[in-house]
Amino acid sequence: MAHENPRFSLISTGIEQLQESNPGQEGRVAPERLYSGQDVRIMHLVLDTEMTEHRAPSPIVVQVLEGRVRFDIEGEGHGLGAGGIVHVAAGVPHAVTPVGGAARILIHLLHPVHRGPGEYGQ
Repeated sequence: MAHENPRFSLISTGIEQLQESNPGQEGRVAPERLYSGQDVRIMHLVLDTEMTEHRAPSPIVVQVLEGRVRFDIEGEGHGLGAGGIVHVAAGVPHAVTPVGGAARILIHLLHPVHRGPGEYGQ
């Protein structure tokens, strides 16, 4: 989806493009990698079920695009709606649960750790 130029990358033109490229899957977490560079990786996920507790190998910034989620960080729950943004340091346990229907989020992995196939964000 990304259009790259040596000086910039056009990653998405808007929510309609994201909805078309990743309509989601009932009862599942549907991930899509939008961009991967040396200093950031951007993942687009549609959540129709919980992302159980896990840890990211890199710091992350998560933004809710559509819907509502409960974002649990080290066992403390936070409600986030469209436009909500949270930062989580590398290695901190967290979980994300859609509330009241599917939710669409972006995850920005900052300075991603490249571990090969099967790593977080692949």
